[in-house]
Amino acid sequence: MPKTILNIAAGKFDPIGILTEKDPYFLINLDTMYYQYEDPALIEKKRTSWTETVNKKFHCNMDAFQFMERTRIMFDKICIYRFLEHVSFTQVQYFIYLLSTITNSEAEIDIIVPDYYKLAEMILAEKIGNDFEAKNILLTTELLNEPSCPHASIWTVERAKHFFELEGRFEVSGIRVDYPFDGRDIYLRFRAVRV
Repeated sequence: MPKTILNIAAGKFDPIGILTEKDPYFLINLDTMYYQYEDPALIEKKRTSWTETVNKKFHCNMDAFQFMERTRIMFDKICIYRFLEHVSFTQVQYFIYLLSTITNSEAEIDIIVPDYYKLAEMILAEKIGNDFEAKNILLTTELLNEPSCPHASIWTVERAKHFFELEGRFEVSGIRVDYPFDGRDIYLRFRAVRV
């Protein structure tokens, strides 16, 4: 079955496993960092005329909230890798609501976030030694990040289930802890399915 996929805060990464997709896909990589990109209105027009026989890939330079508030495209899959922790705690529920407004029934949200439970364990077990600087960089980056792009919400297995299942729009499954991504194994990966 052809899939329409949104990759939020994509950067230079395509969704995991996209190269092994057997069915055609219509992929939108969404990020505010792109120099070369297509206009959202043009992308919507292309989606309307997509024949579902070949892969299509677009880059869109737009804020995730604005895109989700305005798009008319319905998605079968949304990927959110290392972005959800940047959504402020006060906007997490609204962000999840927006996800529900642009997903088809049984659509999958594929999420990777820092696992704050694992980060807390690392702090509690911390010893000043030869590897302190490397661990300090990892912990400081994953807990705080840069002031221009701070981490603003905390994610654990329990919090993922709580926030995504709170209003009955999604069911969380496929939770993986110690998930290795981009050279680090401090991530939590889970899927939320639209009900």
